[in-house]
Amino acid sequence: MDQGPTHEPRQAAPSFARASWLFNVPPVVGATAAVLAVFFLLTAIAPRAAFWLTGGSPGLSPAKLFAGPSASGGVIGWLSPLVTHMLMHANLAHLLFNGLWLLVFGTPVARRFHDPLRFLLFFAFCGAAGGLFFSAFHASDPTILVGASGGVTGLLGGVVRFAFQDPEAGYRRTLPVFDRSVLTWSAVVFLINASVAVVGPGFGASGADVAWQAHIGGYLFGLIAFPLFDRRG
Repeated sequence: MDQGPTHEPRQAAPSFARASWLFNVPPVVGATAAVLAVFFLLTAIAPRAAFWLTGGSPGLSPAKLFAGPSASGGVIGWLSPLVTHMLMHANLAHLLFNGLWLLVFGTPVARRFHDPLRFLLFFAFCGAAGGLFFSAFHASDPTILVGASGGVTGLLGGVVRFAFQDPEAGYRRTLPVFDRSVLTWSAVVFLINASVAVVGPGFGASGADVAWQAHIGGYLFGLIAFPLFDRRG
């Protein structure tokens, strides 16, 4: 008697294939990290060129921000440091730290958006929100904010709104702000930054102060404003 066709048992994908998917960084995320690296090198090699490209300012000055457009030569020079400060970094450790977490948090957000421009706008607005929040604590201080930390933690805020759900689910909805998972991750972020504010920056800061206020401001914006950028929402 003839037998029907036999089927080989289906095998699970090898672990290395899954790992390659995890490290398949979207082009917009890789390009953003590359721009940060290029600006860091340019700052070391040709600082005048780097400052010119960022509007003549090496970072965000809260004192100038609160002094208004007249202290910065106009509205563009007044507001642009809210974004251009993200291009500058204090040292190599600062750049590598932000670059690493940009790849980690930016990858799921960019895949979720499926739109490079939407991703860049979200990243920029998170960084600007972090700059504003930092400036509110240093309105009269002669301090300068540099680094993409606010934008990076804003990406984390976006990740918290959708990523930590059932991995088998085909569609991951945007979680409410008061979802248990969102509140738990937010508490962890706040506690880490509170420890930095009280104890200090710890390893890798190279003597520089850590702008924990920018982290909190960027995270809160990313957490709350994520549905405005998420077309799946």
